[in-house]
Amino acid sequence: MTSQSTYDIDLTEDELMLKYDIKRVPTDRFHYKSFRYSRLDDALRQAMRDQPPA
Repeated sequence: MTSQSTYDIDLTEDELMLKYDIKRVPTDRFHYKSFRYSRLDDALRQAMRDQPPA
């Protein structure tokens, strides 16, 4: 069994999402240096760890 039906092969992404009731949602990404975080708290903690001691 394949993951996609033969009949679905010609459908666009939007049509497939509609057919299978899949929702696309925007997500926040936080960039710090070369890293990407999905939670601001994680990015802040890494940035704080990178600060030289006061």
